[in-house]
Amino acid sequence: MSATPVQQLLEPLAGASPSSATSDDAVQAAVQGFNDLAQQQYRPHQQQDQEQEQKQDGGDNTATAAGPASSALGDFLWDAFGAVFKAVGRTPAAQQGKLLDFLTQLQAIKATDNDGKTLKHEDGEVWNDLPSFGWVARDLWNFDANNLSAEDRAKVENWTAFLAQLTARSASGATDSPFDFSTFALWAMRDAFETNQQGAASQPAARLAALWVRFAGDRLRQLSVDATALSGRLGAPAGKYAEREWKGFNEDRWNAWGEELKAAQNQYASDDTIEQAVKHVVGL
Repeated sequence: MSATPVQQLLEPLAGASPSSATSDDAVQAAVQGFNDLAQQQYRPHQQQDQEQEQKQDGGDNTATAAGPASSALGDFLWDAFGAVFKAVGRTPAAQQGKLLDFLTQLQAIKATDNDGKTLKHEDGEVWNDLPSFGWVARDLWNFDANNLSAEDRAKVENWTAFLAQLTARSASGATDSPFDFSTFALWAMRDAFETNQQGAASQPAARLAALWVRFAGDRLRQLSVDATALSGRLGAPAGKYAEREWKGFNEDRWNAWGEELKAAQNQYASDDTIEQAVKHVVGL
């Protein structure tokens, strides 16, 4: 099967050398290409969407909620960000710099319609709010860390490192940033360090938690100092900590995670990923 235009744009960024000048050009080409493709999906059908909106304003209840332009844009965004995660999945953390730069630069530009207005999807601006990116990530985050093949485990670790590095780049204090995946971090820490009733965390789960600490530890530590709560039960404790009144990040929980991480290091002494995370925790 031949690669799609989106996949062709991303291919030079997957595994790219951080110092490669040609990769810098590839980042810019990918940003421009994504923007052009988004506009190409929307603009040809824009008039149909406008006519549909006029019908809705006139009380015509037969009109559907999303017109052809909006639907085409939504489908493109979902597929495009899916392709981003596919590229990330085969790119180790140390080689993800250009993919990170691509997403950062993409967020800084605007896709526009035929009238020069910024395109929106589900109330989010394209590309400032990266609409659908978070939903694609959430859709992929349905896995059991302890029940993955070696190939899938490597892919999930690459995804985790990528979101952790994005989270580190997110605006300080802004948990609503499209780059902030600190909730995913909490889930990883909870799965690794709270649900284990006896002994150290499983090695696969501990490695995912360790990646969050290694690449976004400063950010997670600050959220803990700020006692950042999550809505509803998103940040509730689990397992042997279920009776704690935790609603998100806090220093008590951070310290508990740190002790659990050290226990995992003792259990898996040869695991460099866990060891590096412990060193980072000690330095915070």
